[in-house]
Amino acid sequence: MASGLHIHGERVWLKHYPRGGLARRLVHGLLNRVVGALGADCLRAPPHRGGDAGRDVERRRIELLRAQGVHVPEVIGQGPAMLLLGDIGRSVSHHLRRMGGDPERIGALAGRAAQAIAAAHRRGAYLGQAFPRNMTVDGERIGFIDFQEDPGEIMPLAEAQARDWLMFAVGVGRYYDGREDALAALLGGCLRELPQARAALARTVARLGFVERACYRLGRGPRAYGVALRALRLAVA
Repeated sequence: MASGLHIHGERVWLKHYPRGGLARRLVHGLLNRVVGALGADCLRAPPHRGGDAGRDVERRRIELLRAQGVHVPEVIGQGPAMLLLGDIGRSVSHHLRRMGGDPERIGALAGRAAQAIAAAHRRGAYLGQAFPRNMTVDGERIGFIDFQEDPGEIMPLAEAQARDWLMFAVGVGRYYDGREDALAALLGGCLRELPQARAALARTVARLGFVERACYRLGRGPRAYGVALRALRLAVA
């Protein structure tokens, strides 16, 4: 949970790390059993730590990603179970919602965001929560936030990168309903330079074909998952 503040005229974020309860652990355990049975290992949920441990995971991940050339918030300070973080702009999802469904504007921003993910991956990085809500527009740069969980603790790099693409595709899927080919072209162009992540992604989407079909029969929310899986399947074909 993060709260926006202004200090000396600059916007900053105070992020708290409450301890997770039994319910979260049970849900994560159930999810991991389900995706394990499906063979979709890149969808396993990494440990979600609260308190000082959660704070330390996020700080470590931010410092590593910054060293890898990824645009992430500055860590201004820390306290018990909290970090004070710099601001790197409004979220990509905020901007997408305000584009009125314009496919050209949506495609331009989604393309920039996808290229930023690909650039991070080429440097050997992974993001962990690459939903548009956790990506930001900071002038000409795309930034990334929310690193309390570290998929690298439970999966190899290629799987962690494949996870990033799944999350991004799900996040933008609602804007590409009926235009899956366009999303597939956008994703495929990025994945051509990432053969190991592409192979891991191909294995995953091949095992989720029945999920793709089921999501198209459900409401608008689940349908975005179907759009994402179809676009990814086409992108790695």
